Amino acid sequence: MSARARVAALFFCALVPQMAAAHAALVTAEPVEALRITARYDTGEPMAGAQVTIYAPDDPATAWARGETDAGGRFDLVLPTEPEGAWAVQVRQAGHGAMIHVARGSAEGEAALVVTAGTAVPHLLQRAVMVALVLWGALGTALFFRRGRASGFSGAGPDASA
Repeated sequence: MSARARVAALFFCALVPQMAAAHAALVTAEPVEALRITARYDTGEPMAGAQVTIYAPDDPATAWARGETDAGGRFDLVLPTEPEGAWAVQVRQAGHGAMIHVARGSAEGEAALVVTAGTAVPHLLQRAVMVALVLWGALGTALFFRRGRASGFSGAGPDASA
């Protein structure tokens, strides 16, 4: 083997480990303050695969991040230190959903997280509409049966007289 071939082989052998190292993956881990959100239906069944949308306090109209719950209805969330304020977390699936607010702020120099759950109490207008619809249904039912008595409708089929 000539000197040139030896140099070329040595050069090639020196480059191969470098090329392989260029494709290596580096993974680091550090402990962080995380919030585990668990979403369940009122039956206790987990909301598996539910859509999770997070809204930042400084822009509550635009989604800051999106994700999906796991098979147990869990979603881990790590909020940044800034901006402080109430972060909104919405979980929705197949017409069901709820929202919680996570307030991030400082309490005597220490970071504090305060979680408040949304309530399922209907708004005053929703209550009024529900009451009006129930009354409308009751009135319609009463008028239907009143009309039947006034016209001699007995409710029996055509074979009842035979």
